[in-house]
Amino acid sequence: MVKIHLEHVTKLFGKVVAVDDVTLTINEKEFMVLLGPSGCGKTTTLRIIAGLEEPTEGEVYIDDEPVTYLPPKDRDIAMVFQNYALYPHMKVYDNIAFPLRLRKYPKEEIDKMVKEVAEMLRIEELLDRMPKQLSGGEQQRVALARALIRRPKAFLLDEPLSNLDAKLRVMMRAELKRLQKELGVTTVYVTHDQAEAMTMADRIAIMKDGKIQQVGSPADVFNKPVNLFVAGFIGSPPMNFIECTATEKGDQFLLDAGEFQLDVTCFKDIIKKNATSSELVLGIRPDNVMVDRERKEGLVAKATVYVIEPLGSETIIDLAIGDNIIKARTLEVVDLKMGDEVWVGFDMERLHIFDKKTEKAII
Repeated sequence: MVKIHLEHVTKLFGKVVAVDDVTLTINEKEFMVLLGPSGCGKTTTLRIIAGLEEPTEGEVYIDDEPVTYLPPKDRDIAMVFQNYALYPHMKVYDNIAFPLRLRKYPKEEIDKMVKEVAEMLRIEELLDRMPKQLSGGEQQRVALARALIRRPKAFLLDEPLSNLDAKLRVMMRAELKRLQKELGVTTVYVTHDQAEAMTMADRIAIMKDGKIQQVGSPADVFNKPVNLFVAGFIGSPPMNFIECTATEKGDQFLLDAGEFQLDVTCFKDIIKKNATSSELVLGIRPDNVMVDRERKEGLVAKATVYVIEPLGSETIIDLAIGDNIIKARTLEVVDLKMGDEVWVGFDMERLHIFDKKTEKAII
């Protein structure tokens, strides 16, 4: 298994900067996910690792060896595409065997290896079928088998689950994660789906406009987002944001959101040290919003129930506080209806505060 390293990689398409000065290390046996919205540069980064695109600037290393201008066939890396790219005129067996036939493996060895990988992916009964006779999930397993049979040093997967229905996608996430850990193969996985990233990754590299915004474990990027973009992109429902102004009243240091004031005196020193102005953004995840009909200690804002979203095991409550609509998530049975007036509070230990101008996290 291998380590992959990108050093100050930039890729231009004409005047468009697709990848902007990316430096990233994918460790041996690691499952690294490149996550971000469409057009953020994640697939281009993957194609540069594969050798399908040459960087405009920067270097690519595999196990500390420079491979920036090495053709894909010499990198010993297998790639699985979004559309699976199976040969429609070949049976499943021949699709899987194709990479070994190219390398002139003996027929007996090919047969043994095809059956081994088919058993591993539970597609033994599909070997005589044509790709058009397979479901999306089955085609995906065949594409994985064709990549696996080469026993590559690393896997590159470009949104391989996006064509599957929701139930199958959840199942295949678990299967892919299990397979990657069993094989111990270095894997780089591209997706725009943050649920996929959070459930599968050892580490996530979050991208926007060709730049890496943050690299960290799923817990790190969820609990300690470095800026407003990461905070809003990770989490479902996403983090609530409320614009406010820092003010001092006597010994108190307050965040004034217009409809309410939140006492953040405990964070006064760190805010004063790191904020570029008094204009801040308060961030709080729906799980950390408290709602009650009565005003109790810790509840600071009066709100109106905007809409209730029952999801079976949990309920999302949309709340109007002035011009802001924020979401609260609860596992309890909700005895509320649209238009009810309630009181809202925030878990102070789970509070996030961002600088409005720089969008960087302060707390």
